[in-house]
Amino acid sequence: MPSYRSKAEIDGEACGTCLAYTLIFAFNFFVGGWSINYLLSVFAHKIPFIWAGVIGFITAEISIPVAIVVAILKFFAVI
Repeated sequence: MPSYRSKAEIDGEACGTCLAYTLIFAFNFFVGGWSINYLLSVFAHKIPFIWAGVIGFITAEISIPVAIVVAILKFFAVI
């Protein structure tokens, strides 16, 4: 006999997936925006955070590790 899932179970899975995507987008916006503004403050002038967040959506995978490495190098007075 096949097992059928209830609508509540399916809706619960959809809610969990939606929450995961929301957290990923929020992380990319806020932490990516921080990394963009941090890198710009080291090498140029800052931009408004809303625009840094939009850029962070696209470049967060690269800009976050680069910002961390630059912060470490700046902390140890290498740059």
